[in-house]
Amino acid sequence: MGLNELQASYEQQYGPGNYIPNVFVQYWSMRVMAYLATGIVLLSLWGAWLLYRRRLAEAKWFQRAAIWAVFMPFVMNTAGWMLTENGRQPWIVQGLMKTADGISPSVSTAEIVISLTVFALLYLALGIADLVLMLRYARRGLPVEKPAETVPALTY
Repeated sequence: MGLNELQASYEQQYGPGNYIPNVFVQYWSMRVMAYLATGIVLLSLWGAWLLYRRRLAEAKWFQRAAIWAVFMPFVMNTAGWMLTENGRQPWIVQGLMKTADGISPSVSTAEIVISLTVFALLYLALGIADLVLMLRYARRGLPVEKPAETVPALTY
């Protein structure tokens, strides 16, 4: 069934409204997930091949790519979230409740702004504390190990 037929069917079943999700977001979210997943698999195979050939420590291009690959799961997760959330629009619960009907009348705009600001400031403070602690402990370096003392063997 095409989008026009789906729109007509939903209008007949649920009344007038726009029942088509954002196709651009759906199209590219799926592709971002699929392409990055393929990239991670290829990068893993490349790393396994380098490990097998015992050249992993000297493979500068692989190491550079591996550093940037750390961000791929986060981007894939965000693309999947966008695919899911935009794909279910305009519904909160399919056929029962639209997102436009899911707004709470008892929560004011000011309350939402205040709560989002408090959360943002809290996360900012935690991020700064995390950064300060990581830098402090990184600058200290590793503790110097004492040479192991010989312990006489126990005899029974």
